[in-house]
Amino acid sequence: MSGGAFENREISLRDQEALFHELEGEISEQQDQSPESPWSYVIKRGKKPIALTGVEWRILKLLASRPYHAFTPRYIADAVTTDSQPVTADSLRTHISSLRDKLGFFADYVQTVPYIGYRFRE
Repeated sequence: MSGGAFENREISLRDQEALFHELEGEISEQQDQSPESPWSYVIKRGKKPIALTGVEWRILKLLASRPYHAFTPRYIADAVTTDSQPVTADSLRTHISSLRDKLGFFADYVQTVPYIGYRFRE
């Protein structure tokens, strides 16, 4: 599956505010305009920038698009996979763990739902 809904990397200010209102952050300019770049997005939490890979960004965007809705690992992997950045249900755990580490204090916004998968809480 190619990027699908995630192909358009331009994000409106309204979308930014809605997605990250609870994170009290904002998305800054992309570090690299290349769609193949593994480091594509920066979230600013206060003055501290958090660099996210394209995969981590797509995971966060997907989960935040439907707060409290649990997504299965296979669904998430299929939704965030691109030709240049394949994700499997098995490798998803590594991406989620890395995303949580980067979110620090806000790591618990990406929740594990036992026997189902993952969700975003507001």
